[in-house]
Amino acid sequence: MSEDSSGQEELPPGCEDVPGYAPLPSMSPFLSCGNQYSAAHGNFAQVISTVIPRNKDGKPNPQLSTHQLLFDDQHGRESESALAHAKRLILEGAALVKQAVAAQQRTLVHCEWGQNRSGSICCAFAVLYLGWTAEEAVRYFRDQNLLERRYQGQHPMSNSSFNNLMKEIEGERSKLLGHVAPLAPPPKIIVPGGSRTGGGIERFTGASEMRPHQFQLSQVQRVPPPSRQGIRQS
Repeated sequence: MSEDSSGQEELPPGCEDVPGYAPLPSMSPFLSCGNQYSAAHGNFAQVISTVIPRNKDGKPNPQLSTHQLLFDDQHGRESESALAHAKRLILEGAALVKQAVAAQQRTLVHCEWGQNRSGSICCAFAVLYLGWTAEEAVRYFRDQNLLERRYQGQHPMSNSSFNNLMKEIEGERSKLLGHVAPLAPPPKIIVPGGSRTGGGIERFTGASEMRPHQFQLSQVQRVPPPSRQGIRQS
């Protein structure tokens, strides 16, 4: 980051800040959401891409992905067919996240900016498999993005069509899940202090006393979202 002529901090756009990802520990200590550069700047076992990721030199590198679910973010102006396509891939992405975090694999979901497409997959995971409401999931995702990253155009989960899809998925949860049980709740995570630089997943998995217990599938059980107390508002 640099300063402009007035001495104000000049932030990069959200498609260019690095490492460009935010951990989502209350959803899972193994889950992060980021931008097109995040896969090249983190050590992830699973990378779920909604756009082609870029390497550190800025060149597209599809080999950084383990799964590609490509769809567009039209900022709430999606056609009916485009929204149906997005919903199908969001649900597929949520299932991939569930599988990866249950195996304790460090997982990145990313799009170009790490705001709407990847955010929708992470929120859908929380709604379907953790029992959160759509409102809780979107609010938590926004809080974590604002806490962990700083960039121009920072408007996480601002696509109204995708946000409405989260509510739709919440209403269809029982039908969509069938007999699939949600994940057991992750353990309580103690977050040490540190600078707000983004990409802080190491804080949740880097020390033995912070590693979660083995995830197990359980009976239907709601995993409560975190309290908003102490989270920076924007």
